[in-house]
Amino acid sequence: MRRIVNNSRSRYSSSQRKGVSKAAIAVVVIIVIIAIVGAAYFLTLPPTPTPTTTPTTPTPTPTITTPTPTTPTTVVTTPSPTVVTTPTPTITPVKERLLRVSFANVPYMDPAVGSDEASSVYFINVYDTLVYPTKEGTVKPHVAERWEVSEDGLTWTFYLKKGVKFHSGRELTAEDVVFSLKRMIIIGEGYGYLFKPYVDLEKTKALDKYTVQIVLKNPFGPFLITLVRLYILDSELVKQHIAEGPYGDMGDYGKTWLMAGEMDAGSGPYKLHEYKRGESVTLVKFDEYWGEMAPNAPTKVIMYGFTEPTTIRTMIEKRQLEVTDQWQPLENYEAMSKIPGVKIAQVPQAMIFYIMLHTKKPPTDDIHVRKAIALAFDYDTAIVDIMPYERRPAGPVPSMLPGADPTLKPIERNVEAAIEELKKSKYWGELDKYPIEYWWIAEVPWEERVALLFKANMEEIGLKVNVVKVPWLSVVEGMTKMETTPNAVSIFVVAHYAEAGSILSSRYHSHATGTWEQGEWLMDPEIDAMIEDALSTIDFNQRMQKYYQIQRRIIELYPSVFVYEHVVLRAYQADYVDYPAARGEVIPIAEYELDFRWFQVFPEKIPK
Repeated sequence: MRRIVNNSRSRYSSSQRKGVSKAAIAVVVIIVIIAIVGAAYFLTLPPTPTPTTTPTTPTPTPTITTPTPTTPTTVVTTPSPTVVTTPTPTITPVKERLLRVSFANVPYMDPAVGSDEASSVYFINVYDTLVYPTKEGTVKPHVAERWEVSEDGLTWTFYLKKGVKFHSGRELTAEDVVFSLKRMIIIGEGYGYLFKPYVDLEKTKALDKYTVQIVLKNPFGPFLITLVRLYILDSELVKQHIAEGPYGDMGDYGKTWLMAGEMDAGSGPYKLHEYKRGESVTLVKFDEYWGEMAPNAPTKVIMYGFTEPTTIRTMIEKRQLEVTDQWQPLENYEAMSKIPGVKIAQVPQAMIFYIMLHTKKPPTDDIHVRKAIALAFDYDTAIVDIMPYERRPAGPVPSMLPGADPTLKPIERNVEAAIEELKKSKYWGELDKYPIEYWWIAEVPWEERVALLFKANMEEIGLKVNVVKVPWLSVVEGMTKMETTPNAVSIFVVAHYAEAGSILSSRYHSHATGTWEQGEWLMDPEIDAMIEDALSTIDFNQRMQKYYQIQRRIIELYPSVFVYEHVVLRAYQADYVDYPAARGEVIPIAEYELDFRWFQVFPEKIPK
């Protein structure tokens, strides 16, 4: 190259080379001037208009939208002034899948306190349990992946799933399980009665981070299935909110804070969003839930605490309510069934409607008065004219439960026999001095008709009855003390686990007195001993036989009137809500039909 250049230079004279150089310089100068002028011109042009975007999708300016908005595009720039491209993905908002359900009341917010329907539904959806019930009445692994039990049935070891998160973000551990069990037993309300007689708190412990050992003081045949009621709390979160209280170092055990409904302490598929005292509870889907959920499960659930028939019917008609409570009068169900897209689900339940008779308050403390009441009540009219979907129970245990005595027959009405029985009473001749006070639940309007039927039937045999409409929460409060519990109160009670022992224990054992589930105040040592013996029997068949004997003995004492074996009716929006229980997918444990993660909501199908 050097040689060629030198040769070319030798072709020109000195003067020629000077002329060429001057011309070349002139050309370069002209080109530079043109470039500068051109650049100045383009810089004075107005900027290219930015495409208009919708208010819901803010876009940085300036922006160039790529043809494929869901795929980020790399932009190559040069040193000269440039416009950097920023991709604007098209965001399709998830349409809210809203499920609204009515109940007789708003829930109690503490799993160690509540046990009524609304509270239990809240706990099932917000908290996790070690095991989960099946349609067959057994259990399957849940937070506990597996378990072992000693030969004597006293030591249970549970191995927990790893990575289960509380709504707070903490991981659920064995310490949380132990804390929750001890807390439930020590507070002694709600479902604590299921565990208190059996669990040895001194020996129950966390063996390691993911292993729990629960030791029983005595064998408890149905122990495993009762664990569907042990709701696991975030122990660290609860401890952060302990106030002064009666539980020693644990103060109030965080009860005041939980009951206030500021937030929950669970790990379930839904978390608490808002609590309006006496009105509603709003839940939202927990996106980090570890378990299964239906593909179109609700993203938000509102639990309303009212049942007023006109309000419920109007809300269903306006698509402001997806599933009704089970407490509507029959005529309301009939009216709602005529609304386009609305169907009435019929869901069998292990539940009986009892008229509980106070066995320690005159005149119902007399067995002859109680037997007369049982003989005088008009069971057929109660079904035909008031609740035709219901069935007659033969005794104190729902027939669908293992352990219900199949040999029992329903009592038949006999007014003459009722009067003869009254004559054996110590109150005969002065019955007018001892009126019977009957409470019916204000939030369940049709119960008034049962109460008035009861009044008419009893006055037919000479018993005076005062019928009183009482709000549910006042009923619960009144039944905490023997002296404030009325002579008669009508209440549905449901099995908390799938065995006769559940009903027999919660309804007739002395440890259940002071709760809304036992208005009889039976406190019979013989009945207590029989129930305890049956529940401690490990052999299933032997346990069933003992349940039969208990039922026969209870019937001899006439502590209750067995009015209905319940079939739950709920109106629901069949056009856009998939309600599993309406299709026959029923778990024989109360409230699990309302595990919201198995529902599906299709907003696009809502009738216009």
